[in-house]
Amino acid sequence: MTESFESVAIVGAGLAGASAAGTLREAGFDGRIRLIGAETHLPYERPPLSKDFLGGGVSKEQLLVHPAEAYAERDIELVLGRAATRLIPGERAIELEGGERVAADRVLLCTGVRPRTVGVRGEQLNGVHYLRDLEHAEALREVVKRGVPVVVAGEGFIGSEVASTLAEQGADVTLLMGDDLPMKLALGVEAAGWLLEQHRSHGVKVLPQSPLKAIHGFDQVEGVEVADGTVLPAGAVVIGIGSVPVADLAIEAGLEVGDGVVVDVTCRTSIPEIYAAGDLARFPSQAFNRQLRVEHWQNAQKQAVHAVRSMLGHDEPYDEIPWAWSEQHGKRWEIAGLPMLGNDVVRTGDPDSDEGALWVFSDEGRVQGAVAVNRRRELRAVLRAMAKEAAAV
Repeated sequence: MTESFESVAIVGAGLAGASAAGTLREAGFDGRIRLIGAETHLPYERPPLSKDFLGGGVSKEQLLVHPAEAYAERDIELVLGRAATRLIPGERAIELEGGERVAADRVLLCTGVRPRTVGVRGEQLNGVHYLRDLEHAEALREVVKRGVPVVVAGEGFIGSEVASTLAEQGADVTLLMGDDLPMKLALGVEAAGWLLEQHRSHGVKVLPQSPLKAIHGFDQVEGVEVADGTVLPAGAVVIGIGSVPVADLAIEAGLEVGDGVVVDVTCRTSIPEIYAAGDLARFPSQAFNRQLRVEHWQNAQKQAVHAVRSMLGHDEPYDEIPWAWSEQHGKRWEIAGLPMLGNDVVRTGDPDSDEGALWVFSDEGRVQGAVAVNRRRELRAVLRAMAKEAAAV
């Protein structure tokens, strides 16, 4: 039987945190809910920051997970602009900036990730941007208006999307890649090769195997130096070289941590009263027989909901198949599962055609993942089949 409790503190006021707070009320929890976030903004969705918002297609209001009145209607207390500084499990409390302590019979950590810093000379100059929050995205919008050359370092989701979005705005963009292809781990060699040609055909200057070595300038960025010593002119630099879990609170509290906060199949951490969900959480996947930490919208939303259900006594295992999407150069990409685990690849269709293409990745006859360009229906069919197979294991 699940022990009753009267208060829940959700640390991290993003998509995962807002989804969890709403789900608690929808599930009938009538105790006190506090949603704690370091940012002053209402909880908002981050994926559009590198796409529609950066490109001017959506407003700040359209980024919100819920309108302000939704929290008041559900009696969810918003504690914004005040970071949690310490978990105190023995006292069932959380300490906030300024020293205030709030009661927390149950805690859900949704603190997500922070950008990995580049660690090169000149990274402190004005004009160096990390696309992590709304302010960073707004600053990048101003960069486009100034018309300066922009260098994007990093060929993963963020770097590739930002390069695409800036090129669509007419910016002079150079993409520095440490590898030879953009998003190769997520897309596979063939699809990544096609994306590389898309970048180039849409005006992005791409430099493979050219990691950032230094940023030049006095107070403001004036240029960047790549590994071979070449110096490129730049008025701004966008760093997108990956992220690290925001696990400081968990580490100090003594939770088990290893590339994220380790949770069980119910999203519970090594301290039973504390749960974790979203980009931060490392969970056991039965579908792939390994520990996973997934930094995508779908996982943040669904895992947060699952953590709340577990908190309320439902012990079904969380085992969602990862799914992600990206929009670049007018094409919609979707990724299901873990394509990088598949040694055998079969492509259907032509990515240059109106119908798009689907790549299916398998290993020893079992589908591990799929990548689609403008083939949403087929991708979703593969995703459903993978989920069904995983449930039968």
